[in-house]
Amino acid sequence: MSITGSASTVAIHETPVLVVGAGPAGLVTAISLAHHGVRSLVIERHPSTSIFPRATGVSLRSMEIFRGFGIEDEIRAGGWHVTPAAASVRTLSDPSPVVSALGFADEAAASAISPSSPAVSPQDHIEPVLVEHYRSLGHGEIRFSTELEAIAQDASGVTATVIDRATGGRSTIRARYLVAADGHRSTVRDLLGIAMEGPDDLGQYLSILFRADLRPILGDTVYGLYMLPGPAGPSGPPRVVVPSGADGRFVLGIPLPPHTPAEQVATAFPAERQVALVREAAGRDELEVELLASNAFAFAGQVAARWRDGRTFLVGDAAHRMTPRGGRGMNTAIADAFDLGWKLAWVIRGLGGDALLDSYETERGPIGRRNVAMSLVPGNAGSDDGVVEELGVVVRSATIVEAEGTASPPPGAAFRPVAIPGSRAPHAWLGIGDERISTLDLFGRELVVLTAGDGAAWRAAVSSVLEIDLDMPIRVRSVGRWLRDLDGAFATAYGLPDGGAVLVRPDGVVAWRCDVPAVDPARLGDALVAAVGIALGRIDSPADVAGGEPGREAA
Repeated sequence: MSITGSASTVAIHETPVLVVGAGPAGLVTAISLAHHGVRSLVIERHPSTSIFPRATGVSLRSMEIFRGFGIEDEIRAGGWHVTPAAASVRTLSDPSPVVSALGFADEAAASAISPSSPAVSPQDHIEPVLVEHYRSLGHGEIRFSTELEAIAQDASGVTATVIDRATGGRSTIRARYLVAADGHRSTVRDLLGIAMEGPDDLGQYLSILFRADLRPILGDTVYGLYMLPGPAGPSGPPRVVVPSGADGRFVLGIPLPPHTPAEQVATAFPAERQVALVREAAGRDELEVELLASNAFAFAGQVAARWRDGRTFLVGDAAHRMTPRGGRGMNTAIADAFDLGWKLAWVIRGLGGDALLDSYETERGPIGRRNVAMSLVPGNAGSDDGVVEELGVVVRSATIVEAEGTASPPPGAAFRPVAIPGSRAPHAWLGIGDERISTLDLFGRELVVLTAGDGAAWRAAVSSVLEIDLDMPIRVRSVGRWLRDLDGAFATAYGLPDGGAVLVRPDGVVAWRCDVPAVDPARLGDALVAAVGIALGRIDSPADVAGGEPGREAA
């Protein structure tokens, strides 16, 4: 397939992956690639990262991903400690808020299932942290003020024409793969003719970013979201106030009449009216208010008709656009990017087959569509803490060796950590010497055979894998040899008999489970070879991997 645009080129840059867009989705994709040793080039049409807080709620799974990158503390430093709940109030001065669930776990709930916890940190803090980390890895480059103009795909790669917005100069970039992380107005998606399905105007809001000392008003307990009656009263959409950073910033969201033109918004809300609206929401007529910025945006609930087109992949808002309800937009994008990044990297390194790339949309697509649908429901459409919707998902694809009866729990169900194929490998604290680590700390750079017992038979089985591919990143981790189950959580969550094991992907997803005791190394070697081949998209049929029968090599 070829997509062209008029351009005269003056230079050519070659890169394994071109990432279009330097928001959270694009940057996490690039960082994930870099952590697996693959270079990328990130281009961004704007002159810098976001100058508006945008998303502020960072979910438990997103923080686990940032922990794996080694930047959890830096991400958390941009926010402040808030109670992860919504407060319905008449004004911010209301002494009797009605508190409801916001879909984020508190620290106590998170500590039982994760080594991390959710955070409130604004996007305009998160993005510079991601940029700095990406640059520190030395596996890529970011070019700001660089806009995509045209792309052409062929069997071996993608050719992109880009414009330097500062000079007007054009250049050509040749990449093996292209990742479209360029937001809900995606140029890449438009060039490829990929339609968005679903409503694109479900209401408009004016966001007013301001700084004010609200501590005497809010008191010791600060909630993640405040909901106030809107212009239409209790029956209409509410006004909202969101804490947006450790530096005393907040966002006030005001519902607008449908289809209000942007130029009319600017005229209707001059600075003095914005200040008056902030003071009205605070319930303090004399509040000192510093206006920082304002912009209008529309609610939408859309999903791209497809997320892959040849060697191009859509990620984040380019693939799905959801309302702010539930705080899932940025977090879904981060999880998308983390999934896509390692899969692209392993295919580029010759470790995975094309079926591994197909599994990106197969696995993440249902989650994106579900999250979009949930964002259309007023209030919190899921569980109170959002954990089952995020950590309880069981993904399915041709790269997962499914067990009988495995399925994701319905939204709102109780979360129960399980180590079944397609699930996030559960967290449990393990001891190694005097150190305490999470099972999640074992994953990230390689395939891990996590076993109960001394692991001798599985180390022999891994040798069978290495005989076929000496460079395969795979390691046995034995809970019962060097690692100790500190509190029994590993035994409970994983439920493995002595000698049983799970094969865990770099993204922490269980790809295969073997409950039979490891008594026949030769048989286990064949089974593990087949399971690895399936997990990496190199074998197209699961066959009887537990019995050691390899599947057929994918064409």
